Amino acid sequence: MSKLYDVLGIGCCCFDIVGEADRLPGPDEKVQMPRMRIQGGGLVATALVAVARLGGRAAYLGALGDDFFSQFCLDEFEREGVETALIRRVPGASVLKAIVVAQPATGHRMIFFTREGREELDPSHVTEDVVRQTRALHVDGFEPQAALKAARLARSAGVPVTMDLEGSGAETEALLAAGDYVIVPLEFCRARYGTVDMVEASAALFGEIGPSSARAAVVTAGTQGSHAVWRGGAFHQPAYRVEVADTTGCGDVFHGAFALGVARGWAIERIMPFASATAALKCRELGGRAGIPTEPEVDGFLRSAEPIQ
Repeated sequence: MSKLYDVLGIGCCCFDIVGEADRLPGPDEKVQMPRMRIQGGGLVATALVAVARLGGRAAYLGALGDDFFSQFCLDEFEREGVETALIRRVPGASVLKAIVVAQPATGHRMIFFTREGREELDPSHVTEDVVRQTRALHVDGFEPQAALKAARLARSAGVPVTMDLEGSGAETEALLAAGDYVIVPLEFCRARYGTVDMVEASAALFGEIGPSSARAAVVTAGTQGSHAVWRGGAFHQPAYRVEVADTTGCGDVFHGAFALGVARGWAIERIMPFASATAALKCRELGGRAGIPTEPEVDGFLRSAEPIQ
């Protein structure tokens, strides 16, 4: 059966206001920002933009409102080449909105966000026919019921599921059991297993999600790189050195590149440097999407990339 999409995404779509500051203000203090941008954001939404920039066919299945913020996100999807035909518009609703403050001098950023007015995707809109149209499914924890239904349908249809998880609770537990490639930040494992070592963390995660069902567990840790464990193998990927303007969206971009590699049937040893390089190059620009590279840029970068030791 031919596929319409390389990666179908269900999860967070966000409107971002992103600025940079040399320092954070104190109480009742003002700090001038040298630059400020508005961009689309969100874990899955930004991952899908990365898929499209890298030459893949991406589609978003979700619910947006009919306000300015929703229309902005929809328009940006269309400019980037992400398929929007599966998006449902909900009168009176909005999208998640965030304010991001980046500090280029430290490479850190702060994020404030609100779910006010946000409409979740009704799981009834996730159908087997839609899921079967993609080579890979990518989900996060922001649409837990719809994501869980899609992941279970994908597994039964033989469609690999990549999963970006950050939180905790019953919904996270259910999603963990339904992912093929579960990707989490080191902080997730620190809270869950009490470990700060990526090798131990990824092994613990893979042991928990089930070697008999999941294909790989991946732990990411910023400048420390990432580590993957699967049945019979493990791979450590260092981060790559770039001049950092803003780290917002790095993880999302990593996940998008990873999902595209899965859709293409690549081995993890090929996916990991590809995803790491894509995420590193994103850091050159302010915001989660402006710096996302094309595949030729990633290939060129990898030929001379300097890993962070």
